[in-house]
Amino acid sequence: MRRAFLIVGAALVLGGCTPEMQLASQPAYSPEWCNAAKSFSNNGNYLFAVAQCHERGVAGFPRDEAMIDFYYTEAVRRGHVESGARLASRGQPIPDDDLRREAVARAEAERNRQALISAVAPRQALRPQPPVVNRPTGPSISVQRENRSTSTRRNCTNNVCRTETTTCVNGRCTTTVTN
Repeated sequence: MRRAFLIVGAALVLGGCTPEMQLASQPAYSPEWCNAAKSFSNNGNYLFAVAQCHERGVAGFPRDEAMIDFYYTEAVRRGHVESGARLASRGQPIPDDDLRREAVARAEAERNRQALISAVAPRQALRPQPPVVNRPTGPSISVQRENRSTSTRRNCTNNVCRTETTTCVNGRCTTTVTN
């Protein structure tokens, strides 16, 4: 039973039943290609193509003026410019591209949301790197690095100013005071 489902599934995929595969494999403006374009109802380019299918009278797509105007109008609302020119040449009003602007606004809102999420997300702590162990092969040479820091502060009391300099070398600090 399972084998039968796998065979049927493979036949569907290899047979080009998905709209993307039909668009890629069928000649343009064939009935299969037009049906595949019709399945992408949120894309202005494909809606324009469906209107073209109706205008050309492709099998299964009657030359109905109302359908042609509908698909051109929906393509314009999704930002397809040439559809607007076709509607104007047919004497139809050109709608506003409201759905394109809405999609752009939704995408921008999502980008802003992701930016906020990444800004408030706790930063991952850097994993401490394991210490590097050098094993000398020849004579042993010991190198000790000096860790030195110096800070200077000017301290004034009753118009008498002194400069305090603190120097720390490998954790041992000394302070000198100069007038």
